Amino acid sequence: GTQGTKAIAYRPASTTSSGSSTKRGGILGRASASYSLLTTDIAGCAEQDPNDWINAVRFVLKTLVTDLGLVVAPSSSSTSKQQQNVLSGIGISGQQHGMVLLDSNNQPLRPAKLWCDVEASGEFNWIRTEAASAIDSAGKWDHVLPGFTSPKVLWTIKNEPDIWDQVRWCVLPHDYVNLVLRGVYDDGYSPNKHEEIIIPTTDRGDASGSGIFDPIRNQYCMELVNTIDPSGRYAKSLPQILEPLDICGSLSMQWMKDIGLLVDANPSETSNIPYIPISAGGGDNMCSALGVGCVEPGMAVLSLGTSGTIFGVSHSPPSSQVAPFADACGRYLPLVCVMSCTGVLNSVLDSFFNGAAGNEDNSSSSEDAESQKKRWTHDDATEMAMHHPPGCHGITFLPYLTPGERTPDWPHASGAILGLTASNMALAVTNPTIDSISCDKDTPPVNPMAGLLYRAAMEGITYLLAEGVSTMKQACGDGFQPNCLLVVGGGSHNQLWRQMLADVLGMELRFPKESDSAALGAAFQAGAAVDAASSNEGKEKLTMEEYILRQSIEMEEEVVRPTSDGKTLQLYQEGREQYRVYSAKLFGNSER
Repeated sequence: GTQGTKAIAYRPASTTSSGSSTKRGGILGRASASYSLLTTDIAGCAEQDPNDWINAVRFVLKTLVTDLGLVVAPSSSSTSKQQQNVLSGIGISGQQHGMVLLDSNNQPLRPAKLWCDVEASGEFNWIRTEAASAIDSAGKWDHVLPGFTSPKVLWTIKNEPDIWDQVRWCVLPHDYVNLVLRGVYDDGYSPNKHEEIIIPTTDRGDASGSGIFDPIRNQYCMELVNTIDPSGRYAKSLPQILEPLDICGSLSMQWMKDIGLLVDANPSETSNIPYIPISAGGGDNMCSALGVGCVEPGMAVLSLGTSGTIFGVSHSPPSSQVAPFADACGRYLPLVCVMSCTGVLNSVLDSFFNGAAGNEDNSSSSEDAESQKKRWTHDDATEMAMHHPPGCHGITFLPYLTPGERTPDWPHASGAILGLTASNMALAVTNPTIDSISCDKDTPPVNPMAGLLYRAAMEGITYLLAEGVSTMKQACGDGFQPNCLLVVGGGSHNQLWRQMLADVLGMELRFPKESDSAALGAAFQAGAAVDAASSNEGKEKLTMEEYILRQSIEMEEEVVRPTSDGKTLQLYQEGREQYRVYSAKLFGNSER
């Protein structure tokens, strides 16, 4: 990930030949390590040292081996082989859209440019219009967005030609980690072992975030690649694209030693090295979908964080209205991201409830404690908001507080509070009073309309997310028609927001318990790949989807369904329409 590496050790569920589970799977252990971006004064630059990733991976694997007593094979002397934790496979999830440039020895030539690096905005515009004319008579390439990899490549060609001239491979972050785990040479024991320097691999999901992958043809668009770099170096640098159940290689002997699996072993022949396969791996969104069980059409994931993300399985390829991703099961994974989500509620809480007094820095611990007691929380704000009706008496909060809104593509949009009248302002102030709620605050919010504005902000974000879902449906046609949302992220714990989302979106909501869903999804993928590789021994070969659905994915007991109250639904429908009208009038012609 961008901030660190998280690892999960998972024991797969056991199944019979008919597919019924005989033993539940479960998480055995966890480990994590953090790192940060490289310091820079360059605007728009976001880079990391790939060695930081490798050191973190080494640390978390060694931690799991030590804590769980992981072994490479059951001990023949053990009286209870079933109780041993045998490491049978590894799967890697990585941040999408990064650019890792390697030389002919598979060594990084420069720091990796990350998904959030925007130095290549000009190159993006050129690829999307002028370069695209090489393969699209309409002069538009649907499968690239500003943060994707290919604009970063073009930026390097223009700005760092000496670096580009040394490039042998151009890979994504998870591709690089897989490559290092396999070693410079593929010295693990496998039927396909060889003595040559390893060729990097990727998967179709992560490749779809590069900006040069054609999800319809399921391959790189070489016409576009060669237009970006007529020298042919870019074309020769691309990793091989693997299928969902493929294995990219095996863990090298050196890595087994480094993480404590071969402490006393020093085999003189490669045939003595245990075989620990590494699955194809994938991007973090693709692996997150696996980790929460979003592998069938009709399902989608909603992540309520500082930004809001929605993605789900589609039968049909998406258009350029959304991120045109492929999933980890062989289908498509359209995605939209809204920049304004829980950060908006944080701003409302800080500005309208607590004000400057809530943010002041007190010097003594007693003063800190007293300040915290007076400070309003999201739970307090939610309780006040619940006293106001859906539609907020006609007040509409446009939530575009974060610059650069992506869905819709209104980068210059800003927040607004609209529909104020003397009557609804009076209602906002008188209902509720501080005495009518159960919070222990002895002072009211700094803004007497705070409760209503908090609800209006929450409704505005919800309408924004609902428009994102509608955009996804338009982009995919009949291929994306979700009827269930798996909701994750910090905002998913708010009870008022849960019911509001179900009512506005008209969908059932379920809540996965696992927060590190990308790491769990990578473990699922490794298990599926190992399971598929053993199917030639007379065992049924499962698809990735079938394998995932047999695993233990814990959900909260609560399932939130849309209300049957017609008045509530009507108020939300009117509020959403008013939101559309205001937004379009103010920002519909926003310059890009």
